[in-house]
Amino acid sequence: MSYGLNEAPSATAVTIGAVTLANPFILAPLAGLTNWPFRRLAKEAGAGLTVTEMVSATALVFKNRATLKLLETDPAVEKPFCVQLFGKNPDHIAEAARLAVDLGADIIDLNLGCPARKVVANGHGAALLKDPPTITKILHALVRAVKVPITVKTRPAFAPKTGATVFELLPLFVDEGAAAITLHPRLASEGFSGEADWQQIARLAEKSPIPIIGSGDITSPAQALEKLTNYGAAAVMIGRGAKGQPWFFHQVLALWQRKIIPEISLTKRLSTAERHAKLLFESMGPKAPFMLRKVLMWYTKTLRGAVDFRARLSQETNLENQLALLVECLARHEILTANEQAEANEENKTRT
Repeated sequence: MSYGLNEAPSATAVTIGAVTLANPFILAPLAGLTNWPFRRLAKEAGAGLTVTEMVSATALVFKNRATLKLLETDPAVEKPFCVQLFGKNPDHIAEAARLAVDLGADIIDLNLGCPARKVVANGHGAALLKDPPTITKILHALVRAVKVPITVKTRPAFAPKTGATVFELLPLFVDEGAAAITLHPRLASEGFSGEADWQQIARLAEKSPIPIIGSGDITSPAQALEKLTNYGAAAVMIGRGAKGQPWFFHQVLALWQRKIIPEISLTKRLSTAERHAKLLFESMGPKAPFMLRKVLMWYTKTLRGAVDFRARLSQETNLENQLALLVECLARHEILTANEQAEANEENKTRT
């Protein structure tokens, strides 16, 4: 059954182990996206849970400065706080989890799904789906290392007839004490091509005694609610759909609560981008403009006349100039939109 705006299901709590989420809409862990500034914006917009970028367990054990930076947070804003770890050494992952909990983590997520070539080549991420004994050792060590819930993010399998499937691994996950499973329903060998098969999430949710979180191809609030209500998932994870629009969570919460989805004005888009820039500068200092170039690309993705802006932005390294370009881009979008509307009105007059 599909739900419309006035038929949204009633609000229910989502529990992962001993941790209760305010709502079932989660910001996915994405490299280069879910740093602290963006997670903060998503959390302030209402995300029920935010997850760090994928953190190397080995690098964290050796207290690599850049890796420690990935765990930057503010407990006054980001509670619960989830840290995603990757690696293949059970001792390193257990020790990294202890360090993450010392730094405030309320949930530890184990990455068993990253399909990136560099990650897989080192035997990490989705490569572990071909090595169930190591998964067992890792989960065994993790659950005994910390008292917070351990979750797993994975794919249905590595490739056709290669390694174990998530359905075959389900008893292992449950027996070793995983508190929830996030499934992105594409084979690791498929990367992000094709379409995510949410029927696999429904099948897994039907078989699983622990919560299943669904992930994949959610690009609008309506899609998020439809996936949540129609496939048995306890929660849904939003990644690329939130790029350049952290207000996604505010919108999907409104829909979930049977309210009208708020429109995002150009003023709101500008103020959010400016705040994102400020938070990046506070977090990254002089490196912020380089990250902001990518961030502002996200914020202008759907705007008319943004091609020229993107070309000029790619050459700009001054934060104030970058924001001035954004203001110019938004003004151009507004003018082009008004002109198009005027032309459409004139054409309608001519026809009548």
